[in-house]
Amino acid sequence: MDIDLKQFHQVFIEECLEGLEVMEAELLKLHPGSVDSEVINTIFRVAHSIKGGAGTFGFHQLTAFTHVAETLLDDLRAEKLVLIDGHINLFLQTVDCLRAWIQLLADDSEAIPDAAESLKQQYNQFLQLDVNPDVSSTGDEPLAKPSVMKGLDDSDWLIHFVPGQDILKQGNEPRLIFAELQDMGELKVMPKLDNIPSWNNLSPEDIYVTWDLELISQVSEAQIKEAFEWVEDESTIIITAPSTQAQSIASEALATDNKMLAESKPSPVTTNKITKTKSPETNSIRVSIDKVDALINMVGELVITQAMLEELGQDFSVEKLPELKKGLTQLSQHTREMQDSVMKIRMLPIQFAFNRIPRMVRDLSAQLGKNVVLRIHGEETELDKIMLEKLSDPIVHLVRNALDHGIETIEERKLAGKSDVAYLDINAFHQGGEIIVEIRDDGRGLNRDKIHAKAIEKGIANKEQRYSDNQIDEFILSPGFSTVETVSDISGRGVGMDVVKRNIESLGGDIKIESTAGEGSCFSIRLPLTLSIMDGQLVKIGSKTYILPIMSIIESLQLKDGMVTKLADDTEVFKLRDEFISIIRLYKVLNHKTNLKCITDGLLVVVECGNQKYGLLVDDLAAQQQVVIKNLEENFMKVSCVSGATILGNGTVALILDIADIVKRVTNERHQQQGPRAHVAA
Repeated sequence: MDIDLKQFHQVFIEECLEGLEVMEAELLKLHPGSVDSEVINTIFRVAHSIKGGAGTFGFHQLTAFTHVAETLLDDLRAEKLVLIDGHINLFLQTVDCLRAWIQLLADDSEAIPDAAESLKQQYNQFLQLDVNPDVSSTGDEPLAKPSVMKGLDDSDWLIHFVPGQDILKQGNEPRLIFAELQDMGELKVMPKLDNIPSWNNLSPEDIYVTWDLELISQVSEAQIKEAFEWVEDESTIIITAPSTQAQSIASEALATDNKMLAESKPSPVTTNKITKTKSPETNSIRVSIDKVDALINMVGELVITQAMLEELGQDFSVEKLPELKKGLTQLSQHTREMQDSVMKIRMLPIQFAFNRIPRMVRDLSAQLGKNVVLRIHGEETELDKIMLEKLSDPIVHLVRNALDHGIETIEERKLAGKSDVAYLDINAFHQGGEIIVEIRDDGRGLNRDKIHAKAIEKGIANKEQRYSDNQIDEFILSPGFSTVETVSDISGRGVGMDVVKRNIESLGGDIKIESTAGEGSCFSIRLPLTLSIMDGQLVKIGSKTYILPIMSIIESLQLKDGMVTKLADDTEVFKLRDEFISIIRLYKVLNHKTNLKCITDGLLVVVECGNQKYGLLVDDLAAQQQVVIKNLEENFMKVSCVSGATILGNGTVALILDIADIVKRVTNERHQQQGPRAHVAA
């Protein structure tokens, strides 16, 4: 029966992309002149897997391309070549080329990346310097490779190898297996040609040869099996430990398995799961089995609680009311736990957002002539998958800025009395119900005089007004702002930092800047853990109920007479612990009638937005509860000052207020009506 392999393409594409991430990370661990066998073997396995999968699905040009890369890797791990920087750069370019190639396959395109042919030529140039051993020799003479265990009492292992008939189609070559065995010691290869069919029945894509191998080496059986790990499922492999009867046992096995080979048919490719998605990067997710088990357990608890409530309902009486309340309490608890379990399934380690960083730091450091060491902490910190995807670009831009603007050249660092080596630290950690991501460098820090002057020049700042350091720092987040004199291909066009700020705020977070001249800068991103569910504070504004994100609320209080001061532009402020805070009357912003007769009748909710505090005046506070966020823009239209909606327990719809949008709207209105707002120093 013919199997349509196209149904497995998506799985192949996903596995290739994941493998390339691993390959790139391992390549960045390599250093010229020395080869870590574990690292090079990991890289080799990825290339071999891609080649094997490409061969299975008939992507022959991809198979040929990965074959030359695999050959060079094999020579490096066999120490036939000395690793140089050119090898590492070539392999990294290969990763980029393979990513582009896999994406073309995902789009059902037969096109080949432009770089493929030139990279293949570079591989051939490197390989011309190496003479490969003839591991496919039909003789029984030992291959000329010295044993890696020379000096020990070697043992004589006998290996009977009957390869699966279609392993060549999967990109697996006996030559490479023999080369790996050869690295272990002295190898004798004895091919058996008894099963080769007549010319008319011969298929060039099938393999009919079997082998008896003799390996003289002090190695374990597990090490020998590892050489066959890519073909063991389709092949017959009998490894005989050193003994006086080894030859006779191997001969009997040979006769038996030759018969099995003649009668066998290729096995179909199978898979446990098929993911039907358009984009593997955005529409699929790998879930830990522990998270799935936790979810199944919670479903079981819900079923038990549901059965208990159903039994109560069959013959209910007032006497059973306490049992009913107990059952409903359990139901509420299990529902909350199940909700947490479901949300954890969407949570992924933030290292997925950091995957691009090491390669970028390496390339840009070399391009800029800077010696930068990247240190990443907290890669296992988990974040919602959707937020991870949207967070990746802002982090990349902040890292590029740190490399280009923040960190000095080697000469500048020497003049400043610093080490030649600069450090770029990325740290992720949980804090309360939020996640904090810090990008910190030990460079020159922000030049506030230059930033202030540029802000005045662009009309962002008032020349007569005094600004705090934090306010000056935030000018760099303004659209089109740049202090760079020369535009390069890295930065200088004033595009990016405002987009970073806008993207982070769209995720319900904010960005904070700390900088010390001559010591460096730190950009801190604060985000909620998920965009789907949040803890909300219900507030009353007139007859309407709205929701404020609890993560933005600092405290709430009731004003007393004499606490409020009105400035010249009619802005109302009050003093809270030596800090003046602007008051925003929400009923005016939202155009509602209020039940308040004076400001002291209401409650003031103090919130933080853009590193500044504001007091939101509401009629009253209601309950706090977790709410499921529904996107208004997708289901209706974008509404000013509103970030989403939710359905309350009584079935009514409540809007979730967008604090950043409210602050922006009020600030713009005050600028338009009264001119620039008066500055109140803290």
